[in-house]
Amino acid sequence: MRMRDKLITAACRTPDGIEWTSLNLKQDGPGTSQQGVLPVTVSGHTLAEALAATERPDDVAEVLQGDITVSMQTSELLMRVMEFPTADTAEIRDMVDFQIDKVSPFPADQIGLSHEILRQEETTSLVLMVAAKRSRIDAIGDAFQEKGVHIHSIDARALGWLQLLRDEGHVTDVGCQIFIIDDGIDFILIVLADGLPLAFRALHAETEERALIDELCHEIGYTLTALDAEHDVPDPAAIQFWHRAEKPAALFSQLAAKSGLAVEPHDLETLPPLSEGILRRSQAAASRIELIPREWVELQNRKQLIRKFATIAGAIAAVWLCVLLVFFSIYKARDIQLSRVQREADALAPAAQQALENRQKLKALQVYTDRSDSSLECLREITRMLPDTDIEFVSFNYKKDKGVTLRGTAGSDDLAYDFFETLTTSKLFERLKDQSVNSKVTKGVRRAIFSANLELKSEGGGR
Repeated sequence: MRMRDKLITAACRTPDGIEWTSLNLKQDGPGTSQQGVLPVTVSGHTLAEALAATERPDDVAEVLQGDITVSMQTSELLMRVMEFPTADTAEIRDMVDFQIDKVSPFPADQIGLSHEILRQEETTSLVLMVAAKRSRIDAIGDAFQEKGVHIHSIDARALGWLQLLRDEGHVTDVGCQIFIIDDGIDFILIVLADGLPLAFRALHAETEERALIDELCHEIGYTLTALDAEHDVPDPAAIQFWHRAEKPAALFSQLAAKSGLAVEPHDLETLPPLSEGILRRSQAAASRIELIPREWVELQNRKQLIRKFATIAGAIAAVWLCVLLVFFSIYKARDIQLSRVQREADALAPAAQQALENRQKLKALQVYTDRSDSSLECLREITRMLPDTDIEFVSFNYKKDKGVTLRGTAGSDDLAYDFFETLTTSKLFERLKDQSVNSKVTKGVRRAIFSANLELKSEGGGR
């Protein structure tokens, strides 16, 4: 089954504004992508604050179209990685709910919760659990809704960066890696083992260099110690420090000296935009976190159902209206035709009535003047066809234009029937009907008493 053309978009906060990447997925091949930034007028870090302060509000709905995925800061999220016994989806979800409830400082009804299966083996599954305050999620949804934009999905910025690092070949499948990412919005520590993330920690950037180095060393040491209690994590070889703003070289050397690990600085500008990483996750991840509240999805499904119903109802109404118009047009055309025929008939009615009366008069005249089937002619015809046998007539009744009723007697039944047979050959009579023959004995003499009706031929029947 071929998919239909589809537009997907990812958006995230940057120091300069709201960065976005769109991809038009084509059913007949690779689609085209577009990228850009919506400038903002505030320096706040959250996406909701930035969206509310866009310089050109009308551009938001024009640019952010299709299925839209947005990202939240790591500092707004509670992210934990744990191993669970491999089970079905519902059981893993129940275990995630239980574990998050243990570590979350907020009640379960005040958070949005999701999880992502990082690795699934026969007996154990490595699961990333992510939770966020519902008020933060609602703030993002409300901010986009005010711009006329519906959010399709919510992801994490840290996972978008990790997707780009993996795609660009900076993540290895063996050993322990430490990534520090400072993109001007998020300051994140990510620890990976054999290519899979085990810890995400949001850091606090300090203006004083010494305090920053102390905090980084403390967080790295604390995180590795905590992971050793749960996982068999090898010693890391280096710290990969990815940053956007220029950092002093002394920062990296001091961090290396204090942590005892080599520090490899990298420029985030060498990676694709973060929104592209989020977009790739929305395409590739079969199981990924989804912080969209269930009621948002249900509300959107209801709206889509209402729109679909309205479209179907509109189509049915349009078809019904077309059919009605066709029938009305046919009715109107026939009504006009009938009115024209009625007017013609009304105009011809007097002449037609006169012609009908004249025809009836002519027919009556023909009936009374035509003597070809008169009573005398009928009697002559019957007499002519009378056989030379013992047959006597008792009565002869004639009705003009109808026929003759004949009654009589015969020496036997056979003579009467033979006479009937002879009468049927006459060209004057149409047919013989209601004939009857009965025997009667009078003064010791047996006679056959017969009767029959002879119909005259119709006007067009041969005369």
